[in-house]
Amino acid sequence: MRQSEQNSIQERVTAICNDLYSKGTKPTVRLVLSMLPDISSTSTVHKYFANWKKELEANQQSLYDRLGFSSEFTQSFMKEITRFGVEAEYRYKEQAVDSNEQRDIAIEELERSEEKLFKQNAIIEQQAKEIKELQIEVIKIQEKLKADLVTEQESNKAIVTELRQQLSDAGTDNKTLTSANENLRTEIAKAELKLEGNQEYVNEVKTQNSDLVKDNKELNNSIASLSKNIASQESTITGNDKLINNLEASANAVKETITKIETECSEYKTEITVIRKELSSANDNLVKEKDTHNTELANSKTKLTEANATITNLEKTNKEQSSVITTLTKKS
Repeated sequence: MRQSEQNSIQERVTAICNDLYSKGTKPTVRLVLSMLPDISSTSTVHKYFANWKKELEANQQSLYDRLGFSSEFTQSFMKEITRFGVEAEYRYKEQAVDSNEQRDIAIEELERSEEKLFKQNAIIEQQAKEIKELQIEVIKIQEKLKADLVTEQESNKAIVTELRQQLSDAGTDNKTLTSANENLRTEIAKAELKLEGNQEYVNEVKTQNSDLVKDNKELNNSIASLSKNIASQESTITGNDKLINNLEASANAVKETITKIETECSEYKTEITVIRKELSSANDNLVKEKDTHNTELANSKTKLTEANATITNLEKTNKEQSSVITTLTKKS
């Protein structure tokens, strides 16, 4: 068996014996063996039990030799000292366990908070990325709309100008034909007056007049068609204006979405600040509890020091009494 294992078994046996001794129960090999489930050999436990017993007897004898107390008082005093030491050790162990549990809880809360903070930072980064993408998309849409609007306006202006020119030309032609028609009618009237007997010439003039009437009708039809085209182009321009208004409304909706996302980002940042404050408060509480435990430990050490001082005073008093007794004995 290795030295470390022997020391471990000795410490366990010593702790069990001290605990039983402090409670007023007389330790035995079988009782100690029953409290060590991983050891089945009585001889092994007996060896370490004997070591503990020798140490206890040596301490009692040393105290008896130094102070001159009776064995009963020495045993009672050793029991109290052992009980006090066991209780103090148990209390310190409980405090250490509580401190470790609080530390573990604080670490877990810190890990959860860090994880939450990491997730929220990821969300904020993703939202910031989406905001940038939306802003870029809005800018592109606006630029495209402006370019399309300029192109459409230029195209519409050119078409309207051309149609107006055609309408003006048609009006001019109509006036010319009307004037020619009037002139022909005048000529016909004159011819009818002058040449009533010339039927052939009259028929020719009538034919020319009929042709002019047909041309006039065709020109009127062309004018009507041009008017329809102008009305259609004006309707197209109106539709483009509506489309532009719709696109501007969509752009405003995108801006509102961006504003909403920025507000959510601000709320996340506020929540992160609150979490950091809570972590700082928890850390301060742990520091305070640690200081409290250290204070209690210092008080316990002070009590032990006072007990040692009391023992020293008792030893000193015993020596003085022994000296007085020796002096009196010599005188007698």
